[in-house]
Amino acid sequence: MKLQVAFDLQSSDEVLKFLEKNGDLIDIVEIGTPLIMKEGVKSIQKIKKNYPKQTVLADLKIMDAGLLEAQIGFDAGADIVTVLGLASKKTLNSVKQTAVKNGRKVMVDMINHPYPEKKWKELMKMGIDLCCLHTANDDTKDGETPLNDLKRFYNLHGGENIAVAGGINPDLIRKINIFHPEVVIVGGYIANSRNHRDALLEIH
Repeated sequence: MKLQVAFDLQSSDEVLKFLEKNGDLIDIVEIGTPLIMKEGVKSIQKIKKNYPKQTVLADLKIMDAGLLEAQIGFDAGADIVTVLGLASKKTLNSVKQTAVKNGRKVMVDMINHPYPEKKWKELMKMGIDLCCLHTANDDTKDGETPLNDLKRFYNLHGGENIAVAGGINPDLIRKINIFHPEVVIVGGYIANSRNHRDALLEIH
């Protein structure tokens, strides 16, 4: 299982300092949507330039203009970009084709999708690399988690190519582990911990 750490509220300089101390414990560095909104794609460029060996995911949440927006992410240095599962088939396909052209990967974010299991069957035929079962941050405040979605997915597809995100903490990790997702995405738990390295080790 790979660990993806989402950096949403930090600045790119803070991310660099974090990686200097803890990068060895992280498999995928996520440049979160709020960080990209605040600093632009330069945040992706800066982190990839300083840590070229780290796998960097740009959480662009593409919904339209798939070729254009995916290319912007890849040109900035992203190894993986995200596109929403609610995007049209043409948009999803254009993001995938752009990734293939650049030798990169695509993660489809199923946030708020009503039929993620059905959609994933379509996306697998398209060759999409990763499917993210994502409980929205606003919904995690009411105690919702991606665990139930993961259980359904596991029964149909297993855990291969599946990522989970939303309210992930050590207690939830223990429940998630039995379904063997390929990637676990953690953000707030680590960001809000007093000792970031200890928090990362707890997740591992």
